[in-house]
Amino acid sequence: MKTADLIYEYTLKGATWLARPAIVFYTLPFLMLLLVCGTVAQRYMGLYDAQKMFFSSFILWTGFVPLPGGYSLIAVISLCLLVKFLFFSQWKLKKAGINLTHLGILVLLCGGLLTALQAEEGYVVIPEKGRTTSISDYHQRELLILKNGIIHTRIPHQNIVSGMDFQFEGLPFALKVRNHCRNCRIFKREEAQENYGLPFLGMGKFMALEAQAPEKEDEANLYGATLTITGAGEEFDGAYVIFEAMPKPITIEKEGIRYEIIYDKEQRSLPFTLELVDFQKSVHPGTETPSHYHSDIMVEDNSIRWPVRIEMNKPLRYKGYTLFQSSFARNRDETVTILSAVKNKGWLFPYIGVAIITIGLFLHVILMSTGRRQRP
Repeated sequence: MKTADLIYEYTLKGATWLARPAIVFYTLPFLMLLLVCGTVAQRYMGLYDAQKMFFSSFILWTGFVPLPGGYSLIAVISLCLLVKFLFFSQWKLKKAGINLTHLGILVLLCGGLLTALQAEEGYVVIPEKGRTTSISDYHQRELLILKNGIIHTRIPHQNIVSGMDFQFEGLPFALKVRNHCRNCRIFKREEAQENYGLPFLGMGKFMALEAQAPEKEDEANLYGATLTITGAGEEFDGAYVIFEAMPKPITIEKEGIRYEIIYDKEQRSLPFTLELVDFQKSVHPGTETPSHYHSDIMVEDNSIRWPVRIEMNKPLRYKGYTLFQSSFARNRDETVTILSAVKNKGWLFPYIGVAIITIGLFLHVILMSTGRRQRP
C-alpha cells in the first residue's frame, strides 16, 4: 500500500473516531463537574483565582495528579464538533436546520476562544475636567521605572521574585528584590528585624512590609516589595519599601536626570483621549443612595472631537473598546468617574452564533413538519 493511501486511511480512522458522539457524551459530565467545583471554589478562593485555576487553564492540578482544565475540555468538544460538521454532516435540505445549528455552536465556541485569548478588561478613572489616555488593569500589577517622566522599564509582577537582581541598560543603578508579597501588611519599621547592610530610605524609614494571606478578591490585595538600590550614589543607595498606590514614588536624581520607581496596576494605552466634561448624579428622595448617574465625556481622536454621554445602561463603543459607567468617587473637592473598559474582538460572535442557532432550529422544525405532512 502506498504511503499516501496509508496516510488517508489513518486520517479517516482518526476523523471517524473524533466524530463519535461518545466523546462529547463523556466529556460533558466532566465539564459540568468542573463548573460546579469552580463555582463552589469561588467562595473560598475568590473569583479571580478560581477562574484561573478551573476555567482558564489547560491542566487542573489536584496535588500531583493532572486533570484536564476548562480550556482542554472545550477544545475537545470543539474539535469533535468541527470534524463531525466538516466531514460527516449530511448535506441535504432535510438536514439543513441541524447543520446550521451545529455551525452556530461552533461560532459560539470560536467566539469564546477569541474572547479568552484576546479580551482585555480594566477601568478608567477620570477626575472632573481631567483627561486620560490609559486603562488600569483589574488584576495585573507592574513595577515601573520612569526617566524624566517617560516610562523606561516595565517589570510585570509575575517576574518580581524575592532575591532577584535587576540591572537595566541605560540606568545608572541596580535593583535587588529583598521581599515581595502579593498581599502586604504594613507595620512600623522599629518592629521589623531586617538588615541588608544599607540604610532604610524614603518610606522605608518608617514602615516595613510582610506577606500575609491573600484576600479572596484579588482587587483587595496590596501588592508590594522591599527593594535595595545600589549604584545611585551615597545619597540614594539604600533599602526602600514600595507598594500599590503609594503616595510618593521612589525618586532618584542623578546627573540632572530624575528617575521614579512606581508599583501599581498595569497601564495600557488607549488609541484616543477621554475628557470628563461633567458628572451628574441623582439620589433617591430623603437618602444619599444614587438612583442614577452619568458622565459627559469628550472623545478626542486626532482632529475628531466627539461629545458622548455614558450612562449606567448606555455604554460607549469606539475602536473596539466598550466603556461602561461603573461607579464614581469623591476625591477631595472633586468628583471622579470610574468607567469599566473592555476590549473584546469576539463580542459579535455570541450574537451571530445565537442567530444562526435560532434560524437552524426554526428551519429544522419547519422541514420536519413539512416532511410529516407529505407522508401518505
